[in-house]
Amino acid sequence: MDDNRYNSEFWDWVEANLDKDPTTLRLKMRGKSEWIDDAICQIENIKKSRKKFQLDSNYSDALPRLMPVAISVEQATSAQIALFHRDIAMSLLPNERLILDMTCGLGVDTALLSTIPNCRVTSIEKDEKIALIAQENFKSNPDVTILNADSVKYLEKTSQHFNLLFIDPARRDNAGQRVFNIRDCSPNICEILPVMKSKSDAIMIKLSPMLDITQTIKDLPGVREIYIIEQNGECREILAVFHDKDTEEPTIHVRNNGSQFSFTKTSEEAAQESYLLPAKNMILIEPSAAMMKAAPFKLIAERYGIDTIHPNTHLYLSQNFLPEFMGRQNRIIEVLPFSSRNLKRLSRLHLSADVAVRNFPMSAEQLRQRLGIKKSGEERIMGITAIDGKQYIIRLGKYTHSS
Repeated sequence: MDDNRYNSEFWDWVEANLDKDPTTLRLKMRGKSEWIDDAICQIENIKKSRKKFQLDSNYSDALPRLMPVAISVEQATSAQIALFHRDIAMSLLPNERLILDMTCGLGVDTALLSTIPNCRVTSIEKDEKIALIAQENFKSNPDVTILNADSVKYLEKTSQHFNLLFIDPARRDNAGQRVFNIRDCSPNICEILPVMKSKSDAIMIKLSPMLDITQTIKDLPGVREIYIIEQNGECREILAVFHDKDTEEPTIHVRNNGSQFSFTKTSEEAAQESYLLPAKNMILIEPSAAMMKAAPFKLIAERYGIDTIHPNTHLYLSQNFLPEFMGRQNRIIEVLPFSSRNLKRLSRLHLSADVAVRNFPMSAEQLRQRLGIKKSGEERIMGITAIDGKQYIIRLGKYTHSS
């Protein structure tokens, strides 16, 4: 790749063809210019990533402009989550702010970290082409230095001490298959954690949302905080944070659109909960994906002053909607004992509804088929086990999302 590939001709052509179909462009323009493949990929990735990289005008200029590699766009942190990373980094940094991003990629995290006042970021990318793209993106940013290197070898050899290390290890093996275990990622955080600690004051590690929280804490000795980050109803990542603040045990934070629920395993073990059978007009409360991942099940009941349906069902009951709760809230239309008679009764209503089960002897799809329910509509049907040990079908009204 030559240094002049992304010149004004490249950008003018991309701008002029943004509304064109990339497949058609490939057929029409193949071999027309040395930069044409990258330009078409750029158009394709702009279309795919508009929502992912959308931020308000305060930070939009910091986001990467050049993105002609599809896998880099796919693996990049979303702008909203990168902004959250920035906020966490701000809370960890002293007046001197020297950051090492060990896994630059497209540079979304580097871009947002570099907006921290008085901050300098060294960002390392192992892949030569992606490193050159990052250098192009940050060539006008004096606070960012992009290096094409192996970040682990760089860290082992450097005499520089950093205020913060950020790392997002690759979660694909040599065959391109997804991996989730910390030890299977590249680099292996468990192996390099000692040198990371020796070269920095604080560490932020972005991890797979598939990881078990208890095992993650065991795999990362000394971790101080675990953030479980949810976005658009999905658990997007786990962020492990190391710092020098004295804590007896890690604090687990569930984060969703600005709302946060924080706790420790000890506080969860000590919490008390009360149980109640579901009834008409009560509000049925379902914790969000990130809350389910964190599993503060007794604390949910204790802190919000609500009742639990069953210790293994993880559903709650309230008389009123909870404005700050992270999850679904639906008013109960009716509660029916699970029986063939009631299944037939519901099937005759020809409902259109979402169907779900919790701690129930059949799958959601099996229940949906038994009821003959279409996969649509504003209602929700749930099969559950209650505190009396019996199974019930709960018919729920319109969904209310509170967070």
